[in-house]
Amino acid sequence: MSSGEVSGVDLARQALLAAREAAKKNGATAKKPKRRTTTVVRCDGREPLGLGSAISRMMTERGMAAPAAGGSVLADFDTILAAVVPELAGRVKAVAFDAETGRLDVVPDFPAAGTQLRWSAPKLITAANEKVAGVNVRALHVLGRVRKVVGSLLRSWCVGMN
Repeated sequence: MSSGEVSGVDLARQALLAAREAAKKNGATAKKPKRRTTTVVRCDGREPLGLGSAISRMMTERGMAAPAAGGSVLADFDTILAAVVPELAGRVKAVAFDAETGRLDVVPDFPAAGTQLRWSAPKLITAANEKVAGVNVRALHVLGRVRKVVGSLLRSWCVGMN
């Protein structure tokens, strides 16, 4: 091909420019089509949803919304405790959270830690509500320490009872 010949792409570009100039002379303006900003709602219940809305709806339908929030309170309890009462970090374990009543059950390693938890309960509740979004902790219930009983020790006590 020589430099004077017009190839396919160049020919198409020239034709497009000529068409645009002819349209401007005839009074046509170049308007871009407007983007649809409204949501289409269909009557058959198949309206489009965003991913987050679809997942939220699915979790609500399956009853998973409240336990997910409670699980995050239990998972983050160690960091919340370390921020509010650092001397008890690692000595207290969160065992249950009831989302309906807002009660958080905790088990300390020793009785003095339970007393200190009761004194620090308002601060812990406030910190838990600030740290974990969507959770409303209203009460901190300090449970007694659960002692592990060895099976052989239990049997030795029962032998004398027979």
